[in-house]
Parts: sequence; structure tokens; C-alpha cells
Amino acid sequence: MATTLIVVVATVGLFNVFIDPLGVFASPRVSSLNAIKPHLDHHRELTRYQEALRLCPDSGIFGNSRAEIGFDPENPAFEAHGMSSFNHAIPGVGASTTYRQIIWLQAANCLPKTAFLGVEYFDFLGGDIPHSLPTLQTDPAPKRDSRFFAESVFSITGLRDSFTTLLLQQSRYPATSTERGFNPLFNYIPEVAQNGHYALFRQRAEENIRNWTRKPLRLRPQEGGVSEDEVMLDAILANLTQAGSTTYLIIYPYHAQIRMIIERLGMGQLFADWKRLVVAIAERHTKPGNKVQVWDFSGVSPETLEAIPAKGDRQTRLIHYWEAGHFKKQLGDLVIARLLGSQNNFGIKLDGANIDEWLDEDRRRVQTLLATPSPLSSEVDDLLRRSGTRSQPVLLNGSR
Repeated sequence: MATTLIVVVATVGLFNVFIDPLGVFASPRVSSLNAIKPHLDHHRELTRYQEALRLCPDSGIFGNSRAEIGFDPENPAFEAHGMSSFNHAIPGVGASTTYRQIIWLQAANCLPKTAFLGVEYFDFLGGDIPHSLPTLQTDPAPKRDSRFFAESVFSITGLRDSFTTLLLQQSRYPATSTERGFNPLFNYIPEVAQNGHYALFRQRAEENIRNWTRKPLRLRPQEGGVSEDEVMLDAILANLTQAGSTTYLIIYPYHAQIRMIIERLGMGQLFADWKRLVVAIAERHTKPGNKVQVWDFSGVSPETLEAIPAKGDRQTRLIHYWEAGHFKKQLGDLVIARLLGSQNNFGIKLDGANIDEWLDEDRRRVQTLLATPSPLSSEVDDLLRRSGTRSQPVLLNGSR
């Protein structure tokens, strides 16, 4: 019995290592067997780290789910500029996770020469009290230790993940992550076909309003001083610039619906103040050679104004968005191309010289949208009315 048990456990372990659902063992990817890896919700930091070490690319994409879903590291613009890229972004994380990833990659001599970092307004909202910066001693790089083997190799969980991988090979729209960390969100395609884009926009907007209104309307702690995310962003830029890396800070291309909700919730000025803060942090680390750039893609534009299909419309397929917060790679490709020199006119580079003028113009555009009757402004009003949230009046002079 003991021998049988050992043989069974060893066989399960070898099977899981060969199928390698997490992609951490560099096992051969065999077509129709394990070439497509599942998008799993555990050991994500380890998965990203191991794949990044194996490839050691010279450019990296960092951020949350918006970056993971929107920025494809196999964008032709990278290859055209002689760059190899990897998507390190992890859903639901903040700047502290990105900072840990940076120090792990630096210690492994795989720090990217060019970093594309998505910065998230809603992470800064509330002004969390800062904690000590992670170090390699307090937060060592994730590794395939005995605990990992127990949880993901010699376990039912590991076996389940392996069978999920096998079944995924036959899926028309797999929930997957590519070898370079990109989540194409194929599994949303049947969701859109069944329920339409409107349902996705509506559900996400209702969730966002609930989450955002729970946070205090401030960017720094009530006690004073700087916030957790400000400390982390400052540390990220310090590490990257000291290593000679070029960093692009990306203000995500939120759909105009999000911008209008922000304004209606009375956060319009705070959102502008946050952009000003991001630029100020960046300029502390700008050296000769322009190593840190801030780009704002959240402004009102034809891309961010893509019309939301009507309720019940299951035929229309949007080009740029899944829902208001998560954009497709088609829009992400425009962002990356713009950063690398394309003159597509999407987005604006911000610095101390143009920030005030841009913020006034940007907010005026949003307020004009709210004051102009349209299906989008009616949808925003209905969302806030049904949420029971008191909306703020629209003032076209950019102030309250």
C-alpha cells in the first residue's frame, strides 16, 4: 500500500510538471495537449516571475488587470523598435506589488530597460497610510519551494489545473494567458454574444460606484504626509531611473463613462489633482535624456467616446472596449504605438509646463459631455439615480 501510494503521488507530480498549467517549469508546449495555458487565480506572482526570468526581455509592462488585458507584449510596435516585451501585470494589485516585481527583477539582472507602467487613480483614492518599503529580505522573490510543490504539484489542486489545461485545448474561447503574460480575454467573447456589451458596462459601472463611494475623497492620509501609493510610485521610479531604465507612466484610457461618473460623484477636481501629483512625482526623477514620461490617455477623444450599444443589442462588437474600465488590445496597441513615436494623436504627454492648461481643458470637455443630452449622459444619470448616490451639478468653468 505504501509503495502504491508513493507511485501514485509521484505519477501525479510528474504529470502536473509535464502539463505545467502555471508555466513555471518551462515544460515543452505540445499542441493540443498543453500549449494553451489557463488563466488561473493563484500563484500569479510566481508565474509572472518565472516566465520573466526565462525570457529576460528588455521591456516590461506593469500594472493591474487593465494593463494585463489591454497591452499585448507581442504588439508589432515592440518588434519594430527592436524590443522584446513581457506583461508583468497582475489583476487587482497596486503599486506595492509592482515595486516588489521591480526589486526581484533587478536582483536577477532582468530589470527591463524600458518600463510601461499603468498608474491607477482609484488606488490612490482614500490616501492610505504608507508602510515600510518591501525589501528582498522582507519580501523575497517567489520560488518553487516545498509549499508550492505541496499545493500545486503533489495535490488535487494541481491535478485539477492540469485537467483544466487539457480541456482548454479544445475550447474555442479559452480563458488563457500567453507565454508573455498577456490575457486576451477570449472568454468574454461568448459573454458579449449572450448578453451584449451594455450588460458588461452596466454591471461594472454599478460595482465601481459602490466601491468608489466607500473611499474618502482624498489622495493623502487624514493625518498628513504622503500616501502608500505615492511612496511606492516614487520608489519604483527611483529604482528604474538609477538603473538607467526609461519609464512611461500611463494614465489608462478610461471610457468617457468613467470620466463622467467621476465628475458626477464630485471627484473631478480630485482626479485632476491626482494627475498633477503623478506629474510631480515623475519630474522628481526626470534626468537628462528624458528617462520618465507621463502620458494621459483618459481624456475625451473619439476612442474613449466609443458608443455603448443599446440594452438588448447582442450583435454590436466594440472595437476598443470590453466595458468602461477594461480596454481591448486594439486600443492598447494605439497607446503603445503612441508612446514609441507614432503620430496617431491619441493621448497627450504631460509635464510641468502643460499640466495646468491640459487639466482645465480636459475637465471642461467632460463637463460639456454631461451638460449635453445624449444616451451616454442619460445612462450616467440613471446609474447614479439607481445607486442612491447624490450626484454633483455640472459647472462649465472647471470648478465647484
